[in-house]
Amino acid sequence: MSILQKYLAIRNLVNSTEKRGLVYGASFSEFVILRAIESGGANGLRRVDLADQVALSVSGVTRALAPLEKLGYIDHQEENLDARVRRVVLTKSGRELFKDIEKDTERLMEQIEPSIAELSRVLRN
Repeated sequence: MSILQKYLAIRNLVNSTEKRGLVYGASFSEFVILRAIESGGANGLRRVDLADQVALSVSGVTRALAPLEKLGYIDHQEENLDARVRRVVLTKSGRELFKDIEKDTERLMEQIEPSIAELSRVLRN
């Protein structure tokens, strides 16, 4: 199996995981973003730091955050030392959503674990 074929096999597994909906219609990508924001705690994260953590551009993060903000799951806070810097934080409903999605993601990971194990076996050959 060529390196390209291995890469495409990994990408296919990731894409198929992304296509599966989680609770409340959330996507796996939204879970990854919420997880990164949650890791920032009460202080949240700057968009540039969030972009680094989720491997998106800052503009990609901005587009991804828009629906989450519209639904009331995230909010923005100005940084105390520099008013130009805004941090993304989870709202109370965002934290509740994250907990529900986290449980659902664990279930999803258990379902795809055999696929990951099989892909790992194939990639070693």
